[in-house]
Amino acid sequence: MRKIQLLEQINKLSGLVHGNEMNELNLTIGTISEIRQKLDELTEEYIDCYC
Repeated sequence: MRKIQLLEQINKLSGLVHGNEMNELNLTIGTISEIRQKLDELTEEYIDCYC
């Protein structure tokens, strides 16, 4: 179950980071950095557990 949750979270954050939504949301540089950091953390956790 955790694997599916991780993939869903990674997919959502990745879509945010790589899509046009970030520009539309007027997020601060700090918030954008936090989102990217969380994406990196989740990706590393997924790789460590399932690859």
